[in-house]
Amino acid sequence: MIRSSCRQPVSIFLGAVLLFFTVHARADEGGAELARLKEEVERQRARIERLEQLLERLEPTPAPAADGGPREDGVVANDAGQGQARAESSQPAETDKKVNALARNLGGFRFSGDFRYRFDVQARSGNAVAGPLQNIRNRYRLRLNADNELSRQFLFHMQLSIGPYNNALTNDQEFGGTITKHPFTISEAYVDFHPDSKLSLRVGRTEEVFADNMRFVWDDDVRFNGFQEVLKLPVGKPGARIDRIELRAGEYILTNPNIAILSPTSPFASAGFTVGRSVRAANLFHPGIVVAGGLGGAWRHQMSVDLPVYRNPNQIQLASTAAGFPVLVNNGLGLALSGPLPQIGNATTTPGGAIYSAPHFEIAHLAYRLETKKALFSDRPAPVWLDIQVSRNTGTRRQRDAVMASLNVGAVETARDLRFLYQFAIKDANALISQFTDDDLGTGSGVNIAVHAFRFDLGLARFLQWQNLLFVQSERRPSNPAELFFVPLQRGAATTFRYQMQLAFRY
Repeated sequence: MIRSSCRQPVSIFLGAVLLFFTVHARADEGGAELARLKEEVERQRARIERLEQLLERLEPTPAPAADGGPREDGVVANDAGQGQARAESSQPAETDKKVNALARNLGGFRFSGDFRYRFDVQARSGNAVAGPLQNIRNRYRLRLNADNELSRQFLFHMQLSIGPYNNALTNDQEFGGTITKHPFTISEAYVDFHPDSKLSLRVGRTEEVFADNMRFVWDDDVRFNGFQEVLKLPVGKPGARIDRIELRAGEYILTNPNIAILSPTSPFASAGFTVGRSVRAANLFHPGIVVAGGLGGAWRHQMSVDLPVYRNPNQIQLASTAAGFPVLVNNGLGLALSGPLPQIGNATTTPGGAIYSAPHFEIAHLAYRLETKKALFSDRPAPVWLDIQVSRNTGTRRQRDAVMASLNVGAVETARDLRFLYQFAIKDANALISQFTDDDLGTGSGVNIAVHAFRFDLGLARFLQWQNLLFVQSERRPSNPAELFFVPLQRGAATTFRYQMQLAFRY
C-alpha cells in the first residue's frame, strides 16, 4: 500500500516534467518555424522588387528585319505600348499585360517562334531531255527565337530550327523516316551592337545584309557566318523625296580549307586550284546603299544598289559534288553527311563538274519598290507594292542576267485579311549562285529558269494563316559542249509545276 501510494506522486511528477519539456520544445519549434517563415517572406519580397525593377527596364525591341518584303520568321516584338502601361500600372488590364510580358521575358529573354505545316507537290512529265518528277509529300517547320537586350547598345538573338543538315536552303522536315526524331539545330546566332539608332554592327550567324524575302538573290532560309554593318543617315524632312539613306556592308566566311600545299590527288585540284600552292578560303563581300523617301500622300519608294563579290566561288560548287563535300562541309560540321549539298543549277565547264562556267561572280544588283499602306480596294488598310529587281554578273560575258517583277496586294495580320502576289522571274545560268538563291521558285535548279509564281494568303486568326503558292517553271538554255557550257536541267525539259499549301502558326 505504501509503495503504491508513493508511485502515484512520482508518476504525476514525472508526467508534469515530461509535459513541461514537451511544451517548451514545441514552443521552440514554433519560434524557429516563425523565424523561417519571416525569412522566406523577406526573400520573396526582395525577389518581387527585383522582378519589378526588371519590368521597368524592359523596353520594346522590334525584331531585326531587312527593309523590303514581309518577314515570316515569327519574331514578335514586345508590346509597343509598354511605356504607357508603366504610367497606368494601377489599372488591372495594364497589370495583366505586365504579368504576361514578364512571363514571356524570363531573365530578360523574349521568346517567340512559328510552326508551319506544308503540303508540297512537285510534278513534271518526262521526255528525252529530263526524266519525270513526281514528289508529293507532307512537311513541317518548327522554329524558336530567343532575344535578349543585354543593354541599350547590345542585342543577342538566337534561333533554333529543325531541318536537314545537308540543305541550308530549307528548315522544312519531311513526314518521313518512319518515327525517327528530327534534328534541332542553330539557325541564327548573333550579337548586334547599336550605340545609337543610326549605326548597327553585327557578328555571328545571320541573314544576309540585303535579304528581303523576295526569292530573287537569296533564299529566305539561307544564313551566313560573318560580319555586317549598317549606317542609317536621315536626310531631309520625313516624307521628302529622299528622307533616308542607308550604307550597308557584309563580309561572310564560307569555307576554311586549311591547305598550305595542295596535293594533286586533292578534290580541290578538280575545282581549278593550283597544285603546290595554298588554298584560300571562299568569301562573300557585299557592299551597297539604300535610298528611300516619300512621293506625296501615302506613297513611298525605295531603291537599293549593291554588289555581291565572291572570292574562290568554285569551292561552293565543289561542296555540291560527291568528292568535295567531305573536305569542305564535313570538317566544318564535325560529322559526316550522307551526300553533297543540293540546289545545283549553274553552268559548269564539264557535266557535273566543280568549275563554274563563269570565271567570276561579281553581281551588280538593283532593286526598286513603290508602295502604299493606304486602303485602295477595301475599307481596311493593306499594303500595295510593286517591286522590280535586276542583276548582272559582271564576272562573265554570257548567260549573266536576272530580272524579277512582283505585284502584291494586301497583307495578313489578323482574321479575314487577304494577300495576293504575282511574280515573274528570269535567272540565267551564270547570273546568280544557284546554291544560295531560292529553291521554291527554282525547283531542282536555282538558275537557268523562267518562272511564273502566284500566291494567295488568308488570315484565319491573329496567329494563323492559310497560304497557297504555285510555281510554273521552264528551263532557258541547253548545254553546249563547244563552249564548255553544261547545265544539269536543260531547255526542252517539260514544264515543272510546284504547289504548296501551308498552315502557318505564330507564337
